[in-house]
Amino acid sequence: MKKHHRHMKAILIAATVLSVLLALATIPFFLSLHATHASTAQQNQDTGAMTTLNGLVHSSVVGSTQFIVDKAGHTVSVDANPYDVQIVPALQANAQNGLLQAGDLVATNIGGQDTGRTLVVFPAGVGPAHQFNSASSAFSGLAKEAFNAQTGTDWVTNFSKNNVEIFNTNGVRINTVTSYHFHKPWGIASNGGRANPKAKSIGSFFVANAGTATIDRIDIVLVNGAATFKVSSIAQLSSSGTETKIALTWAPTFKIKNTQYADVLLALDPVNNRVAAFPDSTTTTQYADQGVTAFQGKPLNNPGGIALNPFNDDLLVVNLNDNNLLELNANEGTVVGTRLVDTVPVDLQTGNGSALFGVTASKDRAGNLVIYFTDDNTNTVDMLSI
Repeated sequence: MKKHHRHMKAILIAATVLSVLLALATIPFFLSLHATHASTAQQNQDTGAMTTLNGLVHSSVVGSTQFIVDKAGHTVSVDANPYDVQIVPALQANAQNGLLQAGDLVATNIGGQDTGRTLVVFPAGVGPAHQFNSASSAFSGLAKEAFNAQTGTDWVTNFSKNNVEIFNTNGVRINTVTSYHFHKPWGIASNGGRANPKAKSIGSFFVANAGTATIDRIDIVLVNGAATFKVSSIAQLSSSGTETKIALTWAPTFKIKNTQYADVLLALDPVNNRVAAFPDSTTTTQYADQGVTAFQGKPLNNPGGIALNPFNDDLLVVNLNDNNLLELNANEGTVVGTRLVDTVPVDLQTGNGSALFGVTASKDRAGNLVIYFTDDNTNTVDMLSI
């Protein structure tokens, strides 16, 4: 009996040891599974690259838009208040070479009382800023900008002069677009050079008017080899007071609540704390409504600038009423992340303290997300990185 008891005891001990060993062997698997699940919103599993706002922990200043290097190589102070920043795109082979190179940052200075005249460039996204355009009395309130990747030209809304200025890659103004449809032009976006055979256009830009909360399309039409501009009003958003500042961006495709749309103009709707989407924006003559709602409600708080995450088309939005930077997923209707990027309190009656108007994003050399934004309180272009 004792021998049998010892034998059973040995079996029980061996079984217990085996169970412990098996449990220990599975721990790394479960830890790995948990880590992967927890990091999917931040890190690409294949490359290890950080892909969302939540993975960016380093905040830094790219440079000042007020104290810059002028055309003569001297440090000067200019009328600042940066309201937009964009990344120079990789240009097509036939684009004109000039001062700008792919990857440079260009910022607009709307200036005090909306009379700013300067555009500044940060070569390779590094300060100090250099004067890009030759300041002129024709410019007053250079506000928002968008690049034409086909030609390298920078299209800038000239807010107080009620037109759109076009600059070549050397910062020389080469054309001015005027129209009776323009009423304090603010937001601007390119459709990526998408042609519309029916309109005989080779590409289009979109402009949002602060004075009327309307959106116009500028169709570029070649006549005897020269570019001409046909401007038409295509949409109306909600208006508030004398100025409704609507920022724009564009996407070739965009998914909202599991529905895929093409040729999508995205517009901030600040009155309704909403992001509106206008599919088929190159060809639609007139929208009967205020577009498809891509996102609405908190944490949007008087949104002032919009861009797309280059990894996943999440919306990157900056708020004017609380100085927060947001990442929003329109397909799932979720808030990916929020970040307070300027701690100055905002006076909701006067707007004093509102810092954030411009935002854009790209990938760094290691393939990680990097977000650039303008800070009107400090007159700088800042960045978030890993």
